Amino acid sequence: MKNKKVVLAQRPQGQPQESDFRVIEEDLAPLAEDQVLLVTEHLSIDAFIRTTLDETQGLHGSMELNTPVIALGVARVVSSQFEGLNQGDAVFGPMGAQTHVVAPGAMFRKLDNDDVPPRSYLGALGMTTGLTAYAGMITVGKVAAGDTVVVSAAAGAVGTVACQLAKIAGARVIGIAGGSAKVDYLVNQIGCDAAIDYKAGGVVQALKTHAPDGVDVFFDNVGGELLDHVLDQIAKSARVVICGAISQYNDMSAVQGPNSYLKIAERNASMLGFTVDHFMNDFPKMEADLAGWIASGELRMPEHIVEGIDQFPKALTMLFTGQHMGKLMVTP
Repeated sequence: MKNKKVVLAQRPQGQPQESDFRVIEEDLAPLAEDQVLLVTEHLSIDAFIRTTLDETQGLHGSMELNTPVIALGVARVVSSQFEGLNQGDAVFGPMGAQTHVVAPGAMFRKLDNDDVPPRSYLGALGMTTGLTAYAGMITVGKVAAGDTVVVSAAAGAVGTVACQLAKIAGARVIGIAGGSAKVDYLVNQIGCDAAIDYKAGGVVQALKTHAPDGVDVFFDNVGGELLDHVLDQIAKSARVVICGAISQYNDMSAVQGPNSYLKIAERNASMLGFTVDHFMNDFPKMEADLAGWIASGELRMPEHIVEGIDQFPKALTMLFTGQHMGKLMVTP
């Protein structure tokens, strides 16, 4: 059996390009004791992947050249030498950008897919998507009814869920995204009370218009200049939640911090950063809550699926050029 995989051919200089990767084919090794053979069904395209492509060791590690690009995914067991998994089982784990995986069975989580498709564990129930949004908006941001909430990169996967969780909590939600299509998506599909197109300019005035009494919770996925714009508009006792900083990932050696951070002290506010793995003990409750909201129709996760493992590099570049809405995935 053959495996097709996407490997890192060269370190990106700034924003990743498709030419930084190559697709190769190889024979699969026979199964050893406690290993499984998986066929990949869906791969998650996440911003953290960019931080692994540089030579310098980052929060999520640094991958070697000519090895499969790091990616989480869901797959089916083809054959197993691992006691906990059987043929046909759906699993979640670190698949890498490849069509097949041979690895120790202990690396993977068996999924219950009776009520939801396995790919939901990359989207609304996913660690890098739904669980991240839950941890940031509810646990860290402590969103409450009556809050005015702003979410940056609001049309992306995490942003889409974060906006809806704030609405479920009874907050007034303002999404920031790039382009008129995303503004329409946020207001008419996701249910935001207002949306701001940062590409159109005038973000500062738009924030004053839509949040005249200030921003109580800012869920930030972007960083950079946009973070400063919102800090200027935070309310007293605001919570600024740092989920990510996609504007900074292409040059992690020169990250630009906020110039307006003194607004935090001035307004008795707080700025809290997090990664979802710090809340692993809470995952069962988070998943149960998210599943309940999905079942009730209060939470939805639009998907953008790119077909073919050969298109993985293109999908990754799409993430950083804003050419998607909702959860971006590749199906090999």
